[in-house]
Amino acid sequence: MNVLLTGSNGFIGNHVAKYLKGHGHYVIGLGRKEMALDPFAINEYIQCNIASEKVKDIPTLISAKIDAVIHLAADMRKEPHLTDVITANCVGTQRLLELCEKQNIHVFLQLSSLPVIGKPLYHPITEEHPIHPYTVYHITKRTEELLANYAAEYHGIRTASFRISAPIGIGVNMNTIFPTFIRKALKDEDLLLFGKGSRKQNYLYVNDISRCLELALTNDYVKGVYNLTSDLLVSNLDLAKTIVKVLNSKSKIILTGEDPTDEYIWDASLEKLKSDSGFVPEGNIVDIINEYASWVKARNNDDFK
Repeated sequence: MNVLLTGSNGFIGNHVAKYLKGHGHYVIGLGRKEMALDPFAINEYIQCNIASEKVKDIPTLISAKIDAVIHLAADMRKEPHLTDVITANCVGTQRLLELCEKQNIHVFLQLSSLPVIGKPLYHPITEEHPIHPYTVYHITKRTEELLANYAAEYHGIRTASFRISAPIGIGVNMNTIFPTFIRKALKDEDLLLFGKGSRKQNYLYVNDISRCLELALTNDYVKGVYNLTSDLLVSNLDLAKTIVKVLNSKSKIILTGEDPTDEYIWDASLEKLKSDSGFVPEGNIVDIINEYASWVKARNNDDFK
């Protein structure tokens, strides 16, 4: 399939692009930057602000007819950029859906975010969980879901929105807990955990995101809103212990301060997604830790000689 992939320069987007291209799809990357950050991951690239009217010109800027859109681009900034976040995410999504309508593109897939539900109230978390977004960003992700549902109901586009949990893998945001702990453990530095370290979440291997999206491209049963998580439900404290053990590190784990989300458990159910698509996550936490650690050491060779 010929796939228009927004956010192709990002962490998840780059992995998805390489996966799709490697499985025979024609990948048209789209981003705000003038040039693709990884030109080998895509077949062609266009620069476009999807919140602008230039979206309607996309078909004239590429050599292939688009069969499907995978929308991964998102503005995740906080104050004082909230108006820009709403414009980028909500207006951008609507312009892409209108492009699909006008160009007879019948498949639209996008990533949403599990925290659109707010505080987890029921376990496991299903797609019917009450919605209480606690940031403007998460409000925009819920709005994107509603816009996609509207396009499906009234314009015949098969849309699917995937609420992802904590994505991990090579290239993940270095300020998040998973890469931070690995970098510190490799240097035998202390791992600082706020509160009891009891908050649990499903860590989602980025390659599993790619696999799920490819399954959804050609499966007509996949439509609506889904949880896209994994079987890797791990507390912050257990994650730290596992990283220290796997990397044979001398790091000490130190509990300090308070974590207002200490008791949160992000145990999202995958039953709906498994039933409709056959998707089964394959990520193994030990393998993912070793993969990321090897990548860090290769990039910072002088620090680990």
